[in-house]
Amino acid sequence: MSEKLLRFVEKFLATESNAEVFADEFMKRWKKERDSGLTLFDNPQLSEVLSSTFCLADMYNPDADRESYELDEHKLRAEIRKLIDGILLKYNA
Repeated sequence: MSEKLLRFVEKFLATESNAEVFADEFMKRWKKERDSGLTLFDNPQLSEVLSSTFCLADMYNPDADRESYELDEHKLRAEIRKLIDGILLKYNA
């Protein structure tokens, strides 16, 4: 199931999708998987990347008056890209 979450993240990174919509939808989907117990069957590396993506999505704030630890859209995309590039390197190794 988490492969679907990974594809959702990759689609966000490949398009000009709205970051606020992505963050909200990703968190909903991740919580649904977690609550259903499906994450217990995930590859540990994938699980870590998706959990980290959840944390990044939670730190996203589209407002200009964001706190220093919060992410704007550019930083959100950049940080998620680092995570995804890392797991793809591991999968393809």
